[in-house]
Amino acid sequence: MYVILGGAHNGKRKYAEKVIAQLPEKELIIYEGYLPQPEEIKENERYIISNFEQMILPYLHESEEKVAQQIFGQIMQIAEQAELICICTDTSRGVVPLEKEARQLRDTCGRLYQKLCNEAQTVIRIWYGIPQILKGDSHEQN
Repeated sequence: MYVILGGAHNGKRKYAEKVIAQLPEKELIIYEGYLPQPEEIKENERYIISNFEQMILPYLHESEEKVAQQIFGQIMQIAEQAELICICTDTSRGVVPLEKEARQLRDTCGRLYQKLCNEAQTVIRIWYGIPQILKGDSHEQN
């Protein structure tokens, strides 16, 4: 599993596409804001999952750790069956939101991203289009 993280509009998707171009060809399926059902996953496919904020929004009334663990568990099921790239938007570097729900969303994303980064083989932070490998190998060739 790859995790590509960075701020909004910092080039995460573009970098993911660049990495994918270096990998053996597979069908690419993109899920934004939701997760595929387990029966939809096929070994010969590559998946990009992004917009975790949308996945978390409906569960803001539940505990941050419970929600993060639930989504993480579903993602790990996918990662066990197929090649997976998670694109994570880092919302932790700005001003702490005043609204309780916005803080909870930010904190739940942070808890989920910690779990994903811990389990990922490769973690890459994108800062204004510049990749920084935090863990593993990018498989990128210049």
